[in-house]
Amino acid sequence: MNGRWFLFRRFSRALWFLPALFCASAVIVLLLAFFSAGLFPKDFDEATLPVTVSAEALRNILSIVAASMLTVAVFALSTLVNLLTSAAQTGSPRAVPLFSGNRAARTTISVFIGAFLFSIIGIIGLSSGIYSIGGRLILFLATLVVVLAVVWALIRWVREISVVGRVVEMTSRLEDATRQALRRLGADGLYGCSAAAGDTGDGRAVTAGAVGFVQHFDPQALQERAEEHDLVLRVLVRPGDYVDHRTVLATASGDAGPDDLEAIRSAFIVGEERTFDSDPGFGFLVLADVARRALSPGINDPSTAIHVLTVQTRLLGDWMVEAADGEDAEPPYPRVALAAVTPARLLDEAFRPISYEAASAAPDVGRALLRALSSLARVAPEAFGDAAAGLAEDFIARAASEAGHAPDIAALREAAAGIGGAAKREG
Repeated sequence: MNGRWFLFRRFSRALWFLPALFCASAVIVLLLAFFSAGLFPKDFDEATLPVTVSAEALRNILSIVAASMLTVAVFALSTLVNLLTSAAQTGSPRAVPLFSGNRAARTTISVFIGAFLFSIIGIIGLSSGIYSIGGRLILFLATLVVVLAVVWALIRWVREISVVGRVVEMTSRLEDATRQALRRLGADGLYGCSAAAGDTGDGRAVTAGAVGFVQHFDPQALQERAEEHDLVLRVLVRPGDYVDHRTVLATASGDAGPDDLEAIRSAFIVGEERTFDSDPGFGFLVLADVARRALSPGINDPSTAIHVLTVQTRLLGDWMVEAADGEDAEPPYPRVALAAVTPARLLDEAFRPISYEAASAAPDVGRALLRALSSLARVAPEAFGDAAAGLAEDFIARAASEAGHAPDIAALREAAAGIGGAAKREG
């Protein structure tokens, strides 16, 4: 995914984008109706048409649509705001953009607002008498389409408000977003780049020049620049990394000029917060936030935490299975080198935050955590074995320090015994 497409996707998810697009489409239809006067001669007999509609009848229909759509649009927006607030309180505020940027919600509200604007402009045109016979026919047919779209949108909106705000729906959307980010990362964790050697290279450094998080980088643009100017690039940061003014984003080996360095810098997008698109670690982190909030004393919902652990296990396990089934192929961006995102790093981002709360939570949450680590260690022992064993050992030590019930600690040690022999220590 190149940088322009990344920015367009983020831009198009804004809540106002689709309403503005629908409104522009409504204006275009009404202008077509106005300029349709040339399709009929001046002495054309309206009685010869199979269907006719008077300006007064059309004005009444549009008045009904305008009055109802204004009320419905305001109601839909207020309902969406309340649902997003509820989702932020019961799940995680970081997951709210997955609901506000959801295509179903944006399309539904866009239909309401677009129908309102269409009706208002149509009423103004009919009142001023600018529409001919052909214009009224086109306007009538367009009104029928708008009414059908409104009916469809209302049905869709009923379904949408029935699921928005539920924790299960939130975890489902987080799972989808994280899975897509894992696919962009690739089975080898290189985003399509070549694997970097151990050293950082001796090329010219490109610094971030800003404070924030790397949201995206465009390996295709970097590859094209490297091929055009015979460069070899080494990317030192990945989506999700924190950078400041002096952080080196990449190094360029070869005859790299100032224009090349600026082009390399422009291939990186640094923003105020992490995003889901190219950063699977952020998806795991937000899922962990949902689990930690569920384990807080104010909510006390261990079943949600166990559900999140299952979702994270499925994501990492499927990613490793796809990696094992994939065929070795030449990377599409061979001139761009990158240190791979390791499975151990993603495992740590997914489970370690939950282990902090699970250590003092109900014992069934601890057993679910160890079960997840054991599953991943069996699915991909080389990728997850050592990291899962270390995390299990750390969790057992943390649970024991919380002065837990001795039989519960013994049961946790037994559950962790198969994870690389971890957590067998006494104490």
